[in-house]
Amino acid sequence: MRGTYGAMGPQRILFITPNFPPFAQAGAARTGALALHWARQGHKVTAIGARIGTASGIHSELEHSNLASVMLPIDKPEPQGSQSHVEGKSTTGSKPGKLKRWLWLARQMPDRFRAHWVPRAVQEAIELGGGDAFDLIYSSGPPHSAHIAARQIAAATDLPWICEQRDLWVDNPYIERHPFLTRYYEWQGRRVQRNADAFVAVTTGARDTLAQQTGKEVVLARNGWVESDFAGLEAAPTPLDPDRLTIVHAGLIYAERRDPKALFEAIAMLGEDRHKVRAIFYHDEYGFLDQRIREHGVADSVEVLDFLPRSEILAVERAADVLLMCRWPHPAEDDVIPGKLFEYIGARRPILATGLESGEAAKIVGEGGFGLATQDAGKIADQLRNWIASKKAGGGRIPDLPKDAALKFTRNEAFAAIDELVGRFASA
Repeated sequence: MRGTYGAMGPQRILFITPNFPPFAQAGAARTGALALHWARQGHKVTAIGARIGTASGIHSELEHSNLASVMLPIDKPEPQGSQSHVEGKSTTGSKPGKLKRWLWLARQMPDRFRAHWVPRAVQEAIELGGGDAFDLIYSSGPPHSAHIAARQIAAATDLPWICEQRDLWVDNPYIERHPFLTRYYEWQGRRVQRNADAFVAVTTGARDTLAQQTGKEVVLARNGWVESDFAGLEAAPTPLDPDRLTIVHAGLIYAERRDPKALFEAIAMLGEDRHKVRAIFYHDEYGFLDQRIREHGVADSVEVLDFLPRSEILAVERAADVLLMCRWPHPAEDDVIPGKLFEYIGARRPILATGLESGEAAKIVGEGGFGLATQDAGKIADQLRNWIASKKAGGGRIPDLPKDAALKFTRNEAFAAIDELVGRFASA
């Protein structure tokens, strides 16, 4: 029966999440880590994900005898012999009217996975055996189409469903659309959420918001980091640059929000010492960084490189002097913890978090002794000078942060709450 409780042994978990290795986006390492966590505990995990072409190569494919994955295409298949372009020109006819475009946009809600991936995921779950093959459905989004698919599978199989929102679907301050589309987007989210048996959130603010929205149980399970990710990287590596303080940003830059402006202002304040700083970014959104670099005149201290596979970026993080996390300097960011924060903690290098000095992420950085969280360029400039001096005193490398502090934020610690929830909600 749906919602059965009790002490359970190994479970058969149907994991619905488009972002799954090896096709997960850079910020979605959690899904693969959670699946491996379950598999290593003896649970049988079947993940239904999506073939996201732009994400290929960022994460390695997962291998475990208790883990199986099915990666489904996103787009509508083209009929055999069809040709969408002739001599470089579209054959679709005239530009669609406003009503047709609005209908198309509505069909893309909550994201591009809804139209074709969702029905494929539901069909795949049924063909794999449905309620006879699994004990529980666990969905993780964004993309929030994962929850639409999970809701439909739960309705067809009567299996219990746990809905994990790594970012909020409803009342998410990062979502900007036309007011009409926003109302539809959030109506859709509330409608889908009503059918979930329980929820998982990754910040205390999101947990409280989801509890208020749904009136159901919401468990907090932050992202955390995995010790095995840094296997072979424990010893202090050769510095990326023995002569210059090397600051690495390994996550996503969100234009006009997660902005390195404060760091660039601080570098400009250093005078001649600015040449002792080298900031490296492994992503640029729509040329936004290039624009900021020109604005602040720091091209001699900042470089932008292409994404690296996660296995390579972890080694870069260990070899860096400082790891940069950009936060939105807005009160809405108080309830957001970028997933990269925990990976940075695992790398045991000092952290510079730009943005507000308040909020969950800033509290972890400050109270954990992991670095500095501020939007004050003057404070950042002073800290850069201190790090430059520490690097020189350390013979070209700033000492690693204590491991004991980092161990408080491992994924095993964070996932313990999910384990308890799965044990209670798995079907008999």
